Amino acid sequence: MTEQTTHIDVGQSKILNLDADDQGNFIAFTDNKTVLTNDHNLKIEIDLRFPIIRRLDNDTFFIADSRTEKDNNGYIFKFSGQLVKSFLAGDGIEDIVIQQDKIVITYFDEGVLGDDGPNNNGLAAFNFSGEQIFGFNSSKIWGNILDCYCICKHGTNRILFYAYTDLKVFELNLDTFKVESFETPNDFSGTSAITSTADKIIFHSSYDDKRCFFSWDRSKKEVKRFGDYSPGLTGIKNGKFLIYGDSGYTIIDPTE
Repeated sequence: MTEQTTHIDVGQSKILNLDADDQGNFIAFTDNKTVLTNDHNLKIEIDLRFPIIRRLDNDTFFIADSRTEKDNNGYIFKFSGQLVKSFLAGDGIEDIVIQQDKIVITYFDEGVLGDDGPNNNGLAAFNFSGEQIFGFNSSKIWGNILDCYCICKHGTNRILFYAYTDLKVFELNLDTFKVESFETPNDFSGTSAITSTADKIIFHSSYDDKRCFFSWDRSKKEVKRFGDYSPGLTGIKNGKFLIYGDSGYTIIDPTE
């Protein structure tokens, strides 16, 4: 296992949310309302209880509040600080992934079972104008999601996610919105983080073991259990995971 830790100069503030890739690019939001990236440092006047921030492209970023009472809680900003768009991103946001020029949002059970909104879908996709273009539950492609436990980018135009109540891995093509469901072993039931390589899907944590990694080779129908790491990981691309703290983040590659 290898770890690469990056310290960020946040002064006296603390990071509330952060996203990063394995190339050293990051975006963070601090408790003094500052957005930090490799190239930007700006304050935005916005009140969020549970912020989640993601870079959209070189010019814009997306920030959302995980909880809302039917008020707009998704905001697209330019890195100049200008607010471009606000919209209802849904209540009970679990995670957000930006892939193929789309904002993909997953929701936990309080949102799925809560007030009417995108959250009732379990997973919803929006374009960069804030318009919802896909909802998993409303599409009626494959049953219903009650709680989306984890999600990751997969290839260039797909995502993988693991959802309750089926406790299965799903693959969503973001060009066609075709969904594929995989018969999923019970070895890592209840997993909280997912990532993928060319030939394997890797998970961290399960109902029974909160610290273990699992490697699933679908072609061989084989699961290997290995490693040990503290809870709180998020899967990113290329078989790697992310964890962040008050003033930095660590990229973990469990297979090296």
